[in-house]
Amino acid sequence: MQTHQLFPLTIAQDSISVSEQDRKVMAHAINEMRKSNPQQSKNHAWTGDTQGQEFLFSQPLFTSIAAKIAAKVKDYLETLSINSQQLDLYYQRSWATFTQGEQNIALHNHAQSNISFAYYLVKPQNSGGIMFSGKDLQNEITKDIFNRDKYERSLIRETNAHNVKQVIIDAPQDAIIIFPSKASHATMPNKSGKTRISLSGDISIMLKDSNGFEHLMPNFKHWTALD
Repeated sequence: MQTHQLFPLTIAQDSISVSEQDRKVMAHAINEMRKSNPQQSKNHAWTGDTQGQEFLFSQPLFTSIAAKIAAKVKDYLETLSINSQQLDLYYQRSWATFTQGEQNIALHNHAQSNISFAYYLVKPQNSGGIMFSGKDLQNEITKDIFNRDKYERSLIRETNAHNVKQVIIDAPQDAIIIFPSKASHATMPNKSGKTRISLSGDISIMLKDSNGFEHLMPNFKHWTALD
């Protein structure tokens, strides 16, 4: 039987190299931010966007890595056949995530932006990956037929591309994961006994010239402030 996989969610994975000295300096700076703005929950990873550190790439120390990430985001747009030459892209927010012990981040999305990413600055083995979860499954012929209990009762024989609801991408250090901000995702517990540090961000896209376009975001340079 021939099948056609339609309506995909495209997650990009690539790598970005940094020198070990730069890695050490950035990691130290992030740790200092964490200590200055401690996370209250012991089970939840420290996330700079919720601790007053949501504009990381505005700091000179992170200018170089921000430029490298921007190039990868434009490559992602090309994968989707989107002409980035007609767009202005902005780092809406950027922050670090610091994960120790078996901390994780619960399932969520970033509804206020267009593109999101995670770059693994420090990623020991067994320190956990990123999980993506499907909400509207096109093959779900009846509600919850692909839930875990259906596998346990042998109603569903195996997990495959036709029925999977969740996928974990356990990328190595220096990998970057790029995805639509609306995609539901979570981080898995860190079981390495070491620290995992990632750089994350949200990107907004706007048309350079909105003439003739109805639904895409017109450039904020032409907006008018309310009195």
